[in-house]
Amino acid sequence: MEKINNTAHRYSPVLLCILVLIPGTLKAAPQQETVSLQKQCLACHEAQQIPSEMIYRRYLMRYSSKQTIKKKIFSYLQHPSVSTSIMPAPFFGKFPLKKATTLDDKRLERLIEAYIAHYDVDGKIVIVTQNED
Repeated sequence: MEKINNTAHRYSPVLLCILVLIPGTLKAAPQQETVSLQKQCLACHEAQQIPSEMIYRRYLMRYSSKQTIKKKIFSYLQHPSVSTSIMPAPFFGKFPLKKATTLDDKRLERLIEAYIAHYDVDGKIVIVTQNED
């Protein structure tokens, strides 16, 4: 038993470093994608007053599956048209049709995932339990 305690004591600084550094590393990628999403997509949407949250809700209501939403957004961004848009035709009387993206597929997929994570309702649903008195 003493040998196990000595081994654990000897490796505890290493374990502590792993426990401290790994979560920060895991959070860095999504945080970086959020910044990229803001620069690559949302800044323009905000400047043109395009309602991104409403657009996401339309995707969610029509397709419900995140995988399908990703595919539809990906397809639209590569080949935008009024007929492939989730938005009704009158929307484009007020807002411009998006130009085809120049981002590579992997980058575009990561930004779409960040977009979905930013607007998705999963993390925003709160279940309030009633106290029985």
